[in-house]
Amino acid sequence: MKRWWNFNHTTAVVLLVLAGLLLASVASQVAPPRMLLGRRLAALDPALYPRLVFGAMLLLALWYFIVGSRLREENLLKRVGAEGVVNVGVTLLCLLAYAFALPRLGFVASGAVLIAVLSLFFGDRGRLQTGAVAVLVPAAIYFGLTRLMRVSLPEFPFF
Repeated sequence: MKRWWNFNHTTAVVLLVLAGLLLASVASQVAPPRMLLGRRLAALDPALYPRLVFGAMLLLALWYFIVGSRLREENLLKRVGAEGVVNVGVTLLCLLAYAFALPRLGFVASGAVLIAVLSLFFGDRGRLQTGAVAVLVPAAIYFGLTRLMRVSLPEFPFF
């Protein structure tokens, strides 16, 4: 007799709950757009992208749950060693620190610090390339989102 419930179902349920909670919290977590003379400075609602991402995550988790009964895989999470657990833990701690630094340092500075710290932690030795990527990637994303798509992001507080 085959088992109906497997680890894929458990993972899918966890992702479903997480996506549902994140989708429900978007309204309280995303700051309203700035207003100037009664008009919004942003052309798009700042909550649009988080809602799209978390909605897609919810749909994919539902699909994963449905497909999970046809998957015949061994649960390889049991074989993850201490190094894998440490890597995930450090990454989660860095993302938590990023979330707290974002309103204080702004999008570009906090993104640059996150990229630099994680790159160095995971063994990148090209300091010049790491520094260039850490600064240029968040800056490009910031200017692309704020100038082209008119989405408001936390600014650098010192200018």
